[in-house]
Amino acid sequence: MGRDSDSAGAALALNDTCALWEAVCRVTHDFILLLDRDCRIGFLNRAGDGHTPEGVVGRSLTELVLPDSVTALAEMVEEVFKTGTNGSLEVTVRTPCGSLNYYQMHLGPVCIGGQTVAVLACSESILPLKETERSLERERNLLRRLIEIQERERQLVSYEIHDGLAQYLTGAIMHFQAWEVALGDHPGMDDLQKGVRLLQAAAEESRRLISGLRPPDLDELGIIEAIESLVADAQTEVPRVTFVHDLPGPRLPPMLETTIFRIVQESLSNVRKHAAATAARVELVRDGEWVRIRVQDDGCGFDPAAVADDRFGLESIRQRSRLFGGEPEILSAPGAGTTIAVSLPIPPHSEG
Repeated sequence: MGRDSDSAGAALALNDTCALWEAVCRVTHDFILLLDRDCRIGFLNRAGDGHTPEGVVGRSLTELVLPDSVTALAEMVEEVFKTGTNGSLEVTVRTPCGSLNYYQMHLGPVCIGGQTVAVLACSESILPLKETERSLERERNLLRRLIEIQERERQLVSYEIHDGLAQYLTGAIMHFQAWEVALGDHPGMDDLQKGVRLLQAAAEESRRLISGLRPPDLDELGIIEAIESLVADAQTEVPRVTFVHDLPGPRLPPMLETTIFRIVQESLSNVRKHAAATAARVELVRDGEWVRIRVQDDGCGFDPAAVADDRFGLESIRQRSRLFGGEPEILSAPGAGTTIAVSLPIPPHSEG
């Protein structure tokens, strides 16, 4: 009996369009407006931002939005009247207190006798979304600035090692090698040679540190030569590492080259440490206004969804890619090798 009564009530509500319309206008969180061809508001279910329905009804909606939204709004309303199709746009409104609010508007025709007699607009405030976007952009800019500072510090430290420690070690090696020739079969020759080998190992370690911090080739010669040095290092542990590149035109912006270098560096580091691969391939190509990076290996692979929280390599690749407007694609499975592909946009006016 109760269910029959409920069904009858629903049917009754469907037949009473006025009651149904009133309920929709009352329940929805959207602002519902009825507009004529001149964008004049004939009806408003409720008001916000310090306005009242009485103060808004009868006015043109173009009076309430910012000038840069007026033309788009008027054109959209005219388009709905002409074609009888739905449309949507974003408008900015200045409140009576002077602050701004942002609305996503969805517009559709109200048809009677096959003709569009009005436009129904449902508007939803997207101010929280805008504020979140601005907050994220501020955080991205801060992180980008921190990375720039970090890269600059890496550069300075690498220069200090190159111009200081590495030069002293090289000088010491040359000095003791001269003594090797002079001393001939001196009883202390073995100790001297051991000392030279230790100095040579220290010099090699300093070169490794310089390359890890920021190789001079990246600043002096460019991204191709810098990646070639990464590939040469990887070849000491992976039997076959190839590098294919096609970057026509002038050099890329410094921060983009740095981002590419770090992505390839981290990718090859993962290959060397975890993949147990016999072959790897690095690709770097320019495709219009994008740079495509691809690092592929034939190693043991892994489950990307099961990477431990203390493994920051892949997350570093993700964050660097996103900071430059890209999103990495990480393809892997146990026993199936790994492919890391990233597309990064080239900033406008960056050439020259």
